[in-house]
Amino acid sequence: MFFVTSRRRLACAAVAVIAICSCLASANAYPSSFFCTLGNERMKLDVDDYDLPEAASYIVGVKDVGDKPGLLGELEETFDGWKPRYEYATMSMFSGSLSPQQVSWLLGDDRVAYVECDGFVKMARRKKSDKEL
Repeated sequence: MFFVTSRRRLACAAVAVIAICSCLASANAYPSSFFCTLGNERMKLDVDDYDLPEAASYIVGVKDVGDKPGLLGELEETFDGWKPRYEYATMSMFSGSLSPQQVSWLLGDDRVAYVECDGFVKMARRKKSDKEL
């Protein structure tokens, strides 16, 4: 009986240590994701591993469209009247030129789902078969 109880205590302690470590490891992580397209591949990146340009165009996704006006208001107030270049009326996203400080600020906000480098998107087209030529 002592052996079973001791194993249970050990297992509970191990689970507790793992839970605490995972909380500590994620304490510095951003609650939002940062994406960029490199080549033809969209990749999730750790923004702290890259030197971002002083100003670049980004798309920002908000988790709930109802939070977008408040988030934009705080951006405007915090960053000297900043306004998005495009505010998509029916979608929970906006885009504009952002500094690295603004990107970090957005990534640290729980209302933001992602910040993504803006760029050209190409549609894949089906190759023509020999019969279609």
